[in-house]
Amino acid sequence: FKDDFVKMLAGLQRRKIVDVWQDRRIEVGEEWFSAIVQAMEECDMAVLLVSPDFIESEFIQREELKFLFQRRVKEGLLVAPIIVRQCLWENEPVLKDLQFLPKDAKPVIGFSKDTGARDQVWADIGKTIEGIAKRL
Repeated sequence: FKDDFVKMLAGLQRRKIVDVWQDRRIEVGEEWFSAIVQAMEECDMAVLLVSPDFIESEFIQREELKFLFQRRVKEGLLVAPIIVRQCLWENEPVLKDLQFLPKDAKPVIGFSKDTGARDQVWADIGKTIEGIAKRL
């Protein structure tokens, strides 16, 4: 899902509307934890791709979400969750009160690839991200 999301934002990135950071940008020999912390410190918006794996990850819960939500409270960092696969996100204290994407909090996986509905939902999410990025 991350690859599809990044691909959808490629035009925005090329036009320098967004700079999509992901852990794949960490260079060989670079300290990965420091690189992640630096990216979280410098970002204007955090996009969360929410799935059962996201909910289950101790690192995400203990390190990343804690840091991002501290910035959200202290600095107003925008945290934009996207449901990519159905999970019990409604039970997560830091997530349950946030507005989710896609519209109506329907998981991306529920939109058919064959009919183009998944591409459409990614495009809709991309337009939302673009609008937010232009206001930041």
